[in-house]
Amino acid sequence: MEKVELKFEKVERKSSNGDVAKDIKDGYVYFDVSLDANGKKFVINKRVRLDKPNRMLNKFVTKIKALAEEQYKEAKYYVADKKPPAIDIHCVNEEDVNDKMGIVFEEVAQFSKTGNAAVLATSSVEF
Repeated sequence: MEKVELKFEKVERKSSNGDVAKDIKDGYVYFDVSLDANGKKFVINKRVRLDKPNRMLNKFVTKIKALAEEQYKEAKYYVADKKPPAIDIHCVNEEDVNDKMGIVFEEVAQFSKTGNAAVLATSSVEF
C-alpha cells in the first residue's frame, strides 16, 4: 500500500460565469483547489452545492480527497500504464483546512441568507 500525504496549498473561490452572487443564488459555490500529493502538484476545480456550512465543509474535504487520489494515480501510474497499488491518502493539514474553509462556507451561508455581498470577504485561502 502506498501512503500519500496530501497537502492543501491554496483554495480560491471563483465563478462559473463571472458573477459569484449569481452562482450562489443558483445554489452553488465554485473553487480552484491547489494541492500537493507526495510532491505531485495539481489543481482541482470543485463545485459545491449550497447547504449548511458544516455539511458543505464535510462534502468539500471528502470529495477533494477522493478527487486528489484519482489525480495522483493518473499522474503517477496511468502515464506509465501501470496498475496503481492500494493508496492510503492522508491530509496532513486537514485541521487547518477545516478551520479556514469553515469561515468561507459561513460567509457563503450568510450571503445566501442576506444577499449582502460584503459578507463574502474571503475569496482566497492559503495553507
